[in-house]
Amino acid sequence: MLFLKDPNGLHPVGSTRCLVPLEKPIIAGDAKIPGQEDVGLRLEEVSFTTFYPTRVPPGDKKYRKGLSWLTGPLQTEIAGLGHFAGVSRWMIWLILAPFLYAYGQFIKIPVYEDAPLLYPSEEGAKWPLVIFSHGLGGSPTTYSQLCVRLAASGKIVVAMEHRDGTMPTCFAPYNGRNRRLLYIRESEVSWAEEKPRDVLQLRLDQLTIRQHEIYTTYAAFAKLVCNSNKDSNFGAFVHFVGDLSREPDFQETWSNAPIGVEDVCLAGHSFGGCTVFFILSSMSPMTPGANTYPRIPVRDTLILDPWLEPLPSPGPTPYSGVGQEMVHNNATTAGDQFNRDAEDSGHIGFRLLVINSEAFTLWTSHFARLKETVKGWGPDAKLVTLLQSAHTSFSDYHVFPLIGNKAGARLMDVISKLSLAFLNNPSDNWLSESELKSTTDILYRMPEKIVIGKWKDGRNRHKLVGEVGQVVVH
Repeated sequence: MLFLKDPNGLHPVGSTRCLVPLEKPIIAGDAKIPGQEDVGLRLEEVSFTTFYPTRVPPGDKKYRKGLSWLTGPLQTEIAGLGHFAGVSRWMIWLILAPFLYAYGQFIKIPVYEDAPLLYPSEEGAKWPLVIFSHGLGGSPTTYSQLCVRLAASGKIVVAMEHRDGTMPTCFAPYNGRNRRLLYIRESEVSWAEEKPRDVLQLRLDQLTIRQHEIYTTYAAFAKLVCNSNKDSNFGAFVHFVGDLSREPDFQETWSNAPIGVEDVCLAGHSFGGCTVFFILSSMSPMTPGANTYPRIPVRDTLILDPWLEPLPSPGPTPYSGVGQEMVHNNATTAGDQFNRDAEDSGHIGFRLLVINSEAFTLWTSHFARLKETVKGWGPDAKLVTLLQSAHTSFSDYHVFPLIGNKAGARLMDVISKLSLAFLNNPSDNWLSESELKSTTDILYRMPEKIVIGKWKDGRNRHKLVGEVGQVVVH
């Protein structure tokens, strides 16, 4: 087997896959999608993978370390990745397929599938909850290195499987059958009504689906953990779909589990970062049962290389709560209390960290908008750039066994330690943490920008002067 790097954190990490069926389908937009009878994006079930601290006794052979990085059947994954990359069918099966068959099927994530949940040793302590949204072409395992390191530090990390046509491929219920959904390109859809050319309508519809998925996930997870709102209109039930035969009480260990559902971190990369901004700048959606979801009680927001173009400009700005009735029934104690706090204060306050790649910082028009956006989110918002990093540096692609490189491994270490320093230290001086400062240099001035060549359109190609993994605070 080819294992990704072990997190070497405080705890071994378990993983389990979960499904949340919806009472009624959610339909977003009126796009005509190839191979689909109905118009619009359709969501009938929410899916996610949870990474968490576990307890596996030494020598216990019931649980073997290793979760497959590819989430579906190899043939389906190969076709989906080829479609996403825009590769012709003959190239898929001549070049891509042999590589994935020989290499991809052996990549394992260093976690224990369906192992029991570990409870904190300190009385009254709770594991913080992180909900992570993947980018275009991503999946629940694309960012496994970061998710597993967060979990090993003592967090519950819910990695979404967005069934909105942004994964290379997935299987999802559709009108009573299970269908394969491939990545949807904007050029592949048509519309019942013509859309403005300056609006990325497909992406906006996908953001609507993602908003429903994340609100549904939080409500169901809170309902599971609180174990007290069985008759609530909010939150369907979580179904664990792994091999639970080794642990008969597996689901019971999650009921009333010490998880901080009243203190949530929303996180995401690229279009996932756009998703987080969309959720925090919008009203809560309606449930399938036609109620309004209570707002998710977000306290920390971790956004990695966000792609802002699908969102209306100027903005996004934090949603103030004006114009939305605060719902106060017994959905979850956490959601209710958060709604009351928001109503009293007139706004929703939380900390925000945006980690930008050098590549996106050098995208000058986009970076200018991002700086204004972060500035508009108040004094608890911070923007940093990671030198010599690419847009994909936040994913596992640069740290794969055998084909990864030292620069990719270093960048992943810095990303993980930046994230943990932010999440573990609620004070303003989290950038001064000794472990972070011993890992990399923190720069408070923008480095020199130099020309290193030309783009195909003749524009100068630039880079920032500095070393791999240095952090620039803006």
